[in-house]
Amino acid sequence: MIKFTTVSNTDGKITQFTVDGHSGYAESGSDIVCASVSSTVWLTINGIEKQNLATLSYEEGDGFVKCTISDDRREGADILLNSLVMFITELSEQYKEFLKFTQM
Repeated sequence: MIKFTTVSNTDGKITQFTVDGHSGYAESGSDIVCASVSSTVWLTINGIEKQNLATLSYEEGDGFVKCTISDDRREGADILLNSLVMFITELSEQYKEFLKFTQM
């Protein structure tokens, strides 16, 4: 199961998200849940980073990504982060056995 967790500040803005695990929906290379989560996560990270929408840092490993977003220059970053959350929410409702979403 993929565990997707967001952490928000007191203003409700996402300051960190973590993706951990493998969905187990299908074999590697055929897993649509994994592909969907990976694509959306990297679209968000690359969009924020390449468009210079906020300062961020991330670590990655096998089945793991942790991204931390600064509190400065956030407007464009918040649009991408909120889109990420909307997509992960929908995906986790459709594939409950393979993806768990938690907001903190």
